[in-house]
This record gives sequence, structure tokens and C-alpha cells, in this order.
Amino acid sequence: MKPDNPYQAWVDEDLARSKMLLTKDELQAIPAEVRFHALQMEGDGPKPKVVIDLEQMQVVDYAAFEGLTDWQRRQIKDLHAGNPVRPEEMVFLALKSMVQFIWPETKGPPDARFAACSHAALNAVLARRAAEVSRTFAQPEGLMPYWGRLTFLRVMGDLPLDNVKRFGLDRVACALVKKNKFNAMTVTGPDGSLICLNCALEPILKQLNAILLHFFGTKELAGPKRMARAWNALLPMVLHFWSDVAAPDLMREPVFLYEEQTGFLGHELTMDQLDFIVMHELGHVAFDHPRRLKAQIKQQHDVTEIRHEFEFAADAFALGLMRSQLINRAKATLQGDPRPAPDVVVDAMTGSLHGLQRRLGSVFLLFTFMDFIQRAGELLRDRNDRRLTISDRMDTHPRAADRLERLERTTLGEYLHTSPIQRYAAGLLQDVLDHAAYLDQAELIGQVAAFVR
Repeated sequence: MKPDNPYQAWVDEDLARSKMLLTKDELQAIPAEVRFHALQMEGDGPKPKVVIDLEQMQVVDYAAFEGLTDWQRRQIKDLHAGNPVRPEEMVFLALKSMVQFIWPETKGPPDARFAACSHAALNAVLARRAAEVSRTFAQPEGLMPYWGRLTFLRVMGDLPLDNVKRFGLDRVACALVKKNKFNAMTVTGPDGSLICLNCALEPILKQLNAILLHFFGTKELAGPKRMARAWNALLPMVLHFWSDVAAPDLMREPVFLYEEQTGFLGHELTMDQLDFIVMHELGHVAFDHPRRLKAQIKQQHDVTEIRHEFEFAADAFALGLMRSQLINRAKATLQGDPRPAPDVVVDAMTGSLHGLQRRLGSVFLLFTFMDFIQRAGELLRDRNDRRLTISDRMDTHPRAADRLERLERTTLGEYLHTSPIQRYAAGLLQDVLDHAAYLDQAELIGQVAAFVR
């Protein structure tokens, strides 16, 4: 039976509108080819478990979906024409996000070298496949990965339809666009609104979470080069938002995960963070921020403060939606027919509470990452000798640390749950920033120059 909620129904129908990046045989050949190259370079070594995120296999034309207005379709096409995506980079990021190796516990340096060699081989194989496949996707309609649409439908499908229509959210669509220096933005026109997501956002968030999980899971193996390795892994992420980095270079530094559950956790963290970003953008629409901001600009007012307050309000809106999801799930449990047994209700309620805690933790991690990227970019800007192109500022938003503090104030009536990984993240990223600050000028600029194109 087709769901009454169109957003839930579209999840099932979208598959017919999508194209696959690779065939099943092509996908299965990737791990075998990587292992062949690693064996040639290093000899025998451990065999990882291969985890495939099939969401990355689908690419779609965002202007072709049901429910879009003519203005939204034109806007998507104009955005793609104004900021054309390099097909080979889009495909590489999708493939890299799709394929993940989970390694057995390392038994010494030879295992680590084999894993590093496999990482380099995987990047080379994916870059070559991306170059081959991209010719198919260099088309005017601008096929893009499906994850943005799926995130949008996942969020919208949880909202009561009456409220969606009441607050004008039924006239919102989403698209992926090529523009480095932002996570997401919303444009509003005469016939609806369009949430624009950075096409590299999902792979970057997944990589940031993987970096954190890697260093968290290998604390006992810490060596003298640990902070240098962390900085090398994080630097291209910083430069993506402050300069311009080729897609393969974003994931150049090897990052290893050693437990399958860790891989699943990284996926969950990424989904939670993407959901929050879309909820935040919906808040801008619900509060009519784009029109109100334009009115202030038209009157030649200084809009810095109001722009910041709009961002804080959209964050609070997203937090409210997260809590509403908890309440709706609790109601659904209690309204079951027949009414579930008390122990079933307790388990369901506990699971929902834990889910909210996890999602809130994911959001706090998102702002922790953003704060690091902001401060690291400012460090690079201030120490740049002007030979390299680095932006003067990352964006016009409030500082990520201020947004995180505002969220913490919003939840001050609760006993805030913080997981060990959240507490570890802030310390790790500060240590990495301190490491970068102590590098001499020539070494720091040389590292940046190796990534900036």
C-alpha cells in the first residue's frame, strides 16, 4: 500500500528515477583490485571486511523529481550552470564514501603498512574508475548523488503533514550544488524555496567522523607522529572551506577503522548531522528568514546581528524537531492497538531517549568540527604569506563555538549526556590545532601548498 505521506512514498519511487554509478560486477571488482595491488607492493597482509554504503550508488537529476515548482526546477538548472560540477570529482567522492574497509586489529607495523598501501591503492582505483564513469555523467542535467534527496525525505517524512502545509514547508525542495565554502543555504523565490546542500558535504562529514573514530579507537597506540598524522588528515577538510582542494586530496591521508560497529557508528553520526543541517534550513523557511533578511538589506541596515539571530533561531528550530521526533515515537508506542506490554513500552521509550541523546551528541560533534575548521582556517589565513589563495573568512554565520554554546543553553534544564567520544573530540582537535600553531612558517605553508590548487 502506498503511504499517505508523499515524502515517505517518494523514497520508494525515487529508485526508478535514479541511475547507478557502477554495475554489481564493477562494484565487486574494486576490493579485489585493491588487494591485488597491495599484495604486489607489500606481500601478504590482513584482509579487511568491506562495507558498502549503497546510498552512494544512486545518482539523480534533482530537477526531475515530483513535487517541484517550475521556479525550483529553473533554479536548480541555473545553479548547476553557474557552478558546474567536475563529474570525475563528484563520482570519486561518491565512490570513496561508498566503500569502507574495516580492518582486523593490527599486530604490528607490517599490518599498518599493508593497510596504508591498501588505502593508497583504493584511492588510485577509485580515481581511475571515476574518470571512466564520469564521461557518462557529464550531461546538462547535472546528475548528483542521491544522499541529499534521501536526507530531505527522511526529515520531511517525520513531520505532520498539516504542519508542513501550515508553515509553507510543502513548497520546499532540495538540491546538491557545487560550492566549496558553505554547508548549506536556502534560497527563496516567487514559487517556493530551495535548500542547497554542498555536494561534498556528506563525504566530508563521513571522513571527519572516521578521523575522529580512528584516533579515538587507537589511543593506546599513540606515537610521536600522532598529531602530525591527525593534522595531515584534517588539513584538506579545512582548506575545502577556506580555499580549493581537488576531491581525491580530501581523503589522501589513510584513516583506519578496526571494528565493524565503529563503521556503523560513523554512518549514524553522519546521517544525524545531515538531518540537523536540513532541519536548520527548514527553520529558515518556517520563520521566513530569507524574505525578512532581504527587507533589512534593502533598507541598507547592518544585518550582521539579525543574520546571526536567524542562525541561532534555525538551530533552535532543528533542536525542536529532534525533540518532536522523540515525542511522536513515544506517542506511537503508547497508541499501539493492542496496547503493548509495559516492558515493551519501557524498552521503546528507553530506545527513543537513547536515540535523541545520540542525535544530540552528533550535532554537538558537528559544531565541534565546524569550530575547529573555523579556527584552523583563521590560523592559516593569518600565517599565509599571500602566495596562496585563502579566504579572509569562512562564512557570515555566527562562530560555531557560539552556536554550540547557545544550544547548550537551550538544553540547560536537562542533564546533558556526553559520550566519551564527544569529550575526546574537543581535546583531540585542540591538540591538533596547537600542533599546527607550533609549525614554522615554511613547513606550514609547504603543507598547505601541497593541497591547494
